[in-house]
Amino acid sequence: MQAKLKGIVLGHVAYAENSVILKCYTHALGMQSYMINSINSKRAAIKPSQLLPLTLVELVVSPKQGKGLQRIKELKTIPILNELHFKIEKSAIALFMAELLGKCLREEQQPDEDLFSFISASIEILDITQQSCANFPLLFMHQLSKFLGFYPKPNFEADTPCFSLMEGVFVSNNHIGIDYIEMPLSELFFNLGRTGYQNMEDLRLSSAERKRLLDSFIRYYQMHVMLFGDLKSPAVLHEVLNS
Repeated sequence: MQAKLKGIVLGHVAYAENSVILKCYTHALGMQSYMINSINSKRAAIKPSQLLPLTLVELVVSPKQGKGLQRIKELKTIPILNELHFKIEKSAIALFMAELLGKCLREEQQPDEDLFSFISASIEILDITQQSCANFPLLFMHQLSKFLGFYPKPNFEADTPCFSLMEGVFVSNNHIGIDYIEMPLSELFFNLGRTGYQNMEDLRLSSAERKRLLDSFIRYYQMHVMLFGDLKSPAVLHEVLNS
């Protein structure tokens, strides 16, 4: 029996001469891999433009036969994103988000419809917002950590002003080093938890502060997500957002 799924494209890799393997996070099955053949053919039912990072899609897939990859019977881009892949700032953020999600979401994990809804809603907000998007990656990482199980504890106080990346809590200023965020950056980190997408411009950050916060957040994820590794997209993100 064929299945209809809502999906979020995270990326694809070339396979053989004219095929790709698509990585897609779905609402009902979690992370999935699909084989798409003849992607560059003039008669191809699925076009490369439909496989850009963070494209929201509706899939019709056939059950897996044997040990091969599943194949897509039909793919529709729903809803259409008008700015995400055409404005350089938003496309750079989309590339970063897709790489981040690809590191955090694994095929062996159980599906999570709440997580899917959060990601898809974030994508639509990024697409339509007319605010500056410079703080969007920080807010996305902060909120995503809630679904991944290591949301920072909001216990910032005068006697606990430093954030421990290992423990996920604010601690006394006796703790310093690479695995701690110290004042004044730690207060800005705390303020992320009190800021939503709708008022992200209210978080006044310099480009240097934004870069340091993002680097700290990446370190935080590296410490809490198994086999996270390094990210390639932040270099592009910093250059685009601070140009």
